[in-house]
Amino acid sequence: MLWLALHFPMLGLEERLGTLGGDANEPAVLVEDNRVVQANEGARQAEIALGSTLATANSILPTVKHFNCDPTAEHERLSRLGQIAHRYTPRVSPAPPDSLLLEVRGSLRLFGGMKALADKLAADCRRCGHERSLAIAATPLAALMLARAGMGIVVEQPVRTALNGVSLVHSDLPPRDIERLANMGITRIDELFGLPGRELGKRFGPALIDYLARLTGDKADPRAFIEPSERFHSSVHLLEPVRGKDALLFPIRRLATELARWLARRSFGTRRLIWSIKPLAGTATVLTIEFAQPRRDDLSFLNLSKLKLASADLPEEVMSVSLRADFIAPFTASPADLWGVSAHDTATNAELVDLLAAKLGGKAVQGLRSVDDHRPEHAWSTKHPVNRNSIRSAGEDSGIEYSRPMWLLDPPEPVDVKLYELMSGPERIETGWWSARHLVRDYYVALSEQGARCWLYREQNENWFLHGYFS
Repeated sequence: MLWLALHFPMLGLEERLGTLGGDANEPAVLVEDNRVVQANEGARQAEIALGSTLATANSILPTVKHFNCDPTAEHERLSRLGQIAHRYTPRVSPAPPDSLLLEVRGSLRLFGGMKALADKLAADCRRCGHERSLAIAATPLAALMLARAGMGIVVEQPVRTALNGVSLVHSDLPPRDIERLANMGITRIDELFGLPGRELGKRFGPALIDYLARLTGDKADPRAFIEPSERFHSSVHLLEPVRGKDALLFPIRRLATELARWLARRSFGTRRLIWSIKPLAGTATVLTIEFAQPRRDDLSFLNLSKLKLASADLPEEVMSVSLRADFIAPFTASPADLWGVSAHDTATNAELVDLLAAKLGGKAVQGLRSVDDHRPEHAWSTKHPVNRNSIRSAGEDSGIEYSRPMWLLDPPEPVDVKLYELMSGPERIETGWWSARHLVRDYYVALSEQGARCWLYREQNENWFLHGYFS
């Protein structure tokens, strides 16, 4: 097996900055028990040291932003990153609190080799707004240790060789054991490998020996893998109330990107987005966006969501934004014709329908579909536009031998047949004999005195009605 470790050293701080939509270059620190545990590049340049108190950090740089640790939010973010990693391998194992392990032996050929796979993973992490360190090794613990050390090994080496010179602070050993080993002058893992195992076991216990055996591969290290989610539902919980629609674009963009990645790795598309914008107290505002054809690109999600957002009445203060995708279906690009133009035309029509529906409302844009009913006034209904089951346009072969008008009167109007010239017919339509709504009509195509081509019918009681006009 071959393990790839993704380590996110700034996961907690990036989660907080991402939630608020802050500038990643603005000095910021993550605080736990009033101590700085993470600092971004801006804070490090101001010489704010890890382990310093918040008061010390503020005295060094009064404008530094600080956030408190939220282990629950970090765990959720790591799980979402794990779902994204499923695009590259079905074997993704979380290594809390800030790392992922991917078994990639079977994925190398598919993605063009180790370097290409690593580059794709790095690009996905970058788009998600996360600094990452990546390493490859034959065992999961060795890959984790190398990734934490930032050594970026991307070629296969024996574990002991790859770990040569790596500090024990990057291992999973308890801090107390690391301190005791340091007092003995042992600070690197290769130095620990050189000590006799029996004596180490007597002094430090069997847990250390077990760890070293799993680290080197002398003992199996089975891992639990993340099960891919079958439904997409994700949220961004804001640390501070957000006012104004422009401020919501960042969490909306983040969720749209996350959905696009989720759909891409499954080769799926979605026909409906449901946004839920929740205030601190009160009822959430729900925005629904429907697509004429399944989509999976984040730009379409974002643009149509912005249109819908512009006309929506939102709470004065928003505390969370969530996104759910419905009507998930396999995504296949529309096939082009011999000259490669039909797919573009189809996509353009669907995009126009989606833009109009987002701007005017879903009920303002409708298509037609046929219904299995002999009664003309019940033989069609409205539906979402741009669908292969739509009623065929004029001139196409519908498989029906008789002409049908595009304009039906509701209800039909009684007329004097003497004012019309019958051109063809009759065509008998009879249905409902099994119920009280028995219908028997003889239809004719006729010309009115004004030259209009009409559709008339006569009932059994000899009454004539005008039912529609031909275009």
